[in-house]
Amino acid sequence: MASGGQVLVKTLHDLGVERIFCVAGESYLPVLDALLDYPDIEVVTCRHESGATFMADAYANLTGKPGVAFVTRGPGACNGAIGLHAAKQASSPVILFVGLIHTDDVGKEAFQEFDLPQMFGSLSKRAAVIERAGDIAGAVVDGFSLALSGRCGPVVFGLPEDVLVAQVAQGEAVSVQISSPVVQAQDVSALAELLSAAENPLLIVGGYGWSDEDCRALEKFASESGLPVAASFRRQDLFDHGHDCYVGELGFGSNPALLVYVKEADLVIALGARVSDVMSQGYTLFEAGQKLVHIYPDAEVFGKGYKTDLGIEAYPWDVVQALSGRIEPRWDNWRMRVRAAFESWTSDQAPQNWQGADMTQVFMQLRGLLPEDAIVIGDAGNFSGWCSRYLRYGRPGRQLAPHSGSMGYAVPSAVSAAITCPDRLVIGICGDGGFMMGAQEIATAMHHGAKPIILVCNNNMYGTIRMYQEKDFPGRQSATGLTNPDFMKLAESYGAFGARVQRAEEFETAWQGALDSGRAALIEIVMDPAQVSTVSEV
Repeated sequence: MASGGQVLVKTLHDLGVERIFCVAGESYLPVLDALLDYPDIEVVTCRHESGATFMADAYANLTGKPGVAFVTRGPGACNGAIGLHAAKQASSPVILFVGLIHTDDVGKEAFQEFDLPQMFGSLSKRAAVIERAGDIAGAVVDGFSLALSGRCGPVVFGLPEDVLVAQVAQGEAVSVQISSPVVQAQDVSALAELLSAAENPLLIVGGYGWSDEDCRALEKFASESGLPVAASFRRQDLFDHGHDCYVGELGFGSNPALLVYVKEADLVIALGARVSDVMSQGYTLFEAGQKLVHIYPDAEVFGKGYKTDLGIEAYPWDVVQALSGRIEPRWDNWRMRVRAAFESWTSDQAPQNWQGADMTQVFMQLRGLLPEDAIVIGDAGNFSGWCSRYLRYGRPGRQLAPHSGSMGYAVPSAVSAAITCPDRLVIGICGDGGFMMGAQEIATAMHHGAKPIILVCNNNMYGTIRMYQEKDFPGRQSATGLTNPDFMKLAESYGAFGARVQRAEEFETAWQGALDSGRAALIEIVMDPAQVSTVSEV
């Protein structure tokens, strides 16, 4: 016989879970106790529940395996919900376990009671309470299978206290069964016919689950067919930016010339990307009569925002494989024009006399300093425009960022990445506003020996909101100014390396100091508040 907590941990072990992220809570103490018997499952103790769920999201994106997080009831669940929202919008397979009150106390407004299915229903593929210890193994296996099937996404389980202590027979080893859509030959033929008739086709790649091998196969297909390839919002690492077929990102602050070319395209193929409001520039981009092909592992997304001329329910990499060798290259002139616009957009700009470090010059330096396999994690904010415009991505390097636009993502996710990939350089980039929403996880980095480098782009304000405020209510600043701590002293108080860059010329020295420190590091980049976007200097 075993307790529900022991059954749960054995099930996680059987499913290959190697790491969990948590903030400890009395509601799931039997789980924490059972984990002591499985030392090969690393327990990462976080300082805030949002950090735990963001870390699980980052782990999932880097490994292709479900990221697992544990939080306690009520306040813990509320704090952790932000990471579930990020995972839902990014289609990340995150499994969140929430300790709950005793079953007998449900409905009495007991201490920290809340309705888990109602709260997490719109943030997950499934949100359910496991009501009997004997159901734990089966429910968890089904949850993992669901999280990884079709459009991946988060699953939430509630764990009542009495269920975790109840005794039950320990079952046999379990495994995940993933439901995968199958590419239909008629769909591939229909797509090939559309491509054969297209004069200016454009492929937009995105979505979760691409392996390095899949990305290489996509590059090979693009080379053979001569198709221009754009990346959807915050999926720039799916295609090598140095490849002649790459033409830029469709997200916030996209190249204006690229948007013109998208409207000139007569065939748009969304390959694994959701046709979201961000990618479509507020549902305005695909209104020029283009044919739209949508390839996605879940037909539920077809037709959301735009009518689909051809919807193919399949994994995008399977469609690439099926198309390989069937497309004749004939779009060189079209592709070269769009590629030239990308090269011009991402080229160095003349230095400006800002009252602070010129962000363009800093990021052009950073582009040359990052190794090929660097993991770059961005937060939400105006600074991210420089990440998107000037940094170069492509496997084996990785780009992670919150598709939900959630501030506070970069620091915990960088810590998670540094723990998951200790031999690779991990950099987390955030504004001063977003940094202060996740700064406490530097303590987690120090506790676990992780060594991310955190860049804090400091303009002493919520820059994105200030930008829109000045646009809509010029001269009427409200609620966007910030008072910050001394970031160098804050880093040093954690035991991390700290440096401050006030001019772009100082950046490389600070960067080398961070590398040489051999520990977690923070580099503050002092910005001119007037430099609000990448286009403010051109």
